[in-house]
Amino acid sequence: MASRSWIDTHVHLVDFLQAPADTAELRDALVRNGARRAVVFGLPVKKKWSVAEPVRPDYYLDDNAPCHYHSLTDATVLDLLPGLEAEGQLEVAPLICGFDPTDKLAIDHLEFVWSRSDRWAGIGEVMFRHDDLTNLTLGDVPAPDHEAMGAVLDFCAQQKVPISLHHDSASPGLPDRHEYVGKLENALDRHPTTSVVWCHAGVFRRTRPSNQLDLVRQLIERHARLTIELSWVLLDHITDGTDTDPDWIALLARHPDRFVVGTDTIASADTVDTRARQIHALLDALPDPAARCVAEDNAQALWFP
Repeated sequence: MASRSWIDTHVHLVDFLQAPADTAELRDALVRNGARRAVVFGLPVKKKWSVAEPVRPDYYLDDNAPCHYHSLTDATVLDLLPGLEAEGQLEVAPLICGFDPTDKLAIDHLEFVWSRSDRWAGIGEVMFRHDDLTNLTLGDVPAPDHEAMGAVLDFCAQQKVPISLHHDSASPGLPDRHEYVGKLENALDRHPTTSVVWCHAGVFRRTRPSNQLDLVRQLIERHARLTIELSWVLLDHITDGTDTDPDWIALLARHPDRFVVGTDTIASADTVDTRARQIHALLDALPDPAARCVAEDNAQALWFP
């Protein structure tokens, strides 16, 4: 059992084929690594197994077949909650994500799903710009400031819940431009009372956007309700589990109320140990009051009030 407790703010309970997690294994991995609470959700898209592909895919990048929006993911999440909470060691906050963020009727679906359970704690992970997944997903290109998202962001403010979103800051070919950040800032400016959690801070797998730390610093100073989620490949840029980037630690120590941590595990316990080691290394490098904010206090205020 890890000595420091923390809240994992990014746990997918299904994979890209919408296959559910083994809740006992996932729960045990989180608890073993010190996570006493977790923010959980499905995946808004489902990968197609095309007749043109001889091998069954497991991940959206496994072949060229498309993905489509999959609303049943939210029902699956509700079904899996009892298994996650069975031993009384893990408290979870489920989020809604199974809607098309370019559909102006998304708000109708969201309100209906919200009304079906009193367990919902927020919205997310909503996928906007997402490296190759953007090209593989059927339909319009999503963006945080899309016309369809206005009502969704307003809904979050009315319900006093946050929205977690994935939105790359740049494209693989133009990592220095941060050409997609304007779409995020438009949404933040138009909805200043909505709490927004930026998953991985715009970092993605295929390339490392330049000057990401400076970008994060500028955005949290400009937008009071923006929280940065340290998870997935962003953790690889901050720490290897032993050495930790001092510039990131300095930023977190200066703004400890603006960050949370997550594993971004996808329906599997396999990645929890690795990401948890990185998270503990990051927290151990911080002054204790700042570490408590990043590890638990900020996430508790957002999802477990």
